[in-house]
Amino acid sequence: MRILVVEDHKKINDLLALFAKQDGHEVLQTYNAEDALDLLANQAFDIVITDLMLPGMQGETLIQNIRNTSDIYIIVISAKTDIDNKLDVLSIGADDYITKPFSVDEVMMKLKNISKRQVLMKPSVQSYNQKCLVIKPLLREVYYNNKLISLTKYEYDVLFYLVNHPNKVFSRNELMTACFTDSDAYDRVIDAYIKNIRKKLNDNPSNPQFIKTFYGIGYQFIGDSDD
Repeated sequence: MRILVVEDHKKINDLLALFAKQDGHEVLQTYNAEDALDLLANQAFDIVITDLMLPGMQGETLIQNIRNTSDIYIIVISAKTDIDNKLDVLSIGADDYITKPFSVDEVMMKLKNISKRQVLMKPSVQSYNQKCLVIKPLLREVYYNNKLISLTKYEYDVLFYLVNHPNKVFSRNELMTACFTDSDAYDRVIDAYIKNIRKKLNDNPSNPQFIKTFYGIGYQFIGDSDD
């Protein structure tokens, strides 16, 4: 999962990031709410872990701002122990509340449980444009007009990542980070994979039904979900 840690105490921030990375998560760190909102506006994350007492904008306001546009999972880690404060934070949109001092093992276990839950929540079959495009994630199979399409590992990974973050435009670098963690590929290779995916899905870049190019910016999945 991609995790954003928002914590102004550097040692705590680094500790959370270290253990999350050791568990296989991708982690970005920031030390204030303003930078966090900037990152959230330009990149995709699965979880936000945030303190409440931050410099400048407080954590409560950060949560409210996030909830205006996203249903991303939010974990609060705070020294505020008052029960009313906890309830207030949960009422404005936080999903979980951990009190400082905390156990890193507890946080990592919560991340594992969230990851399992997100996998279970993904449908066994995803279809778009009246079943013109069908994806079976558990089998890593893609069908176009009822025909099984042969995609390479990275072609599938790029397509699947775009499909599962609809309405978000991703730069080449963001797709590289998300899909090529074990590869030495460079950002321009993304263009080649997109070209191959389009060819196999008969997706005309001049009049796309699945992947739209934003020149100088990146790519976006625009297919209509059948759900």
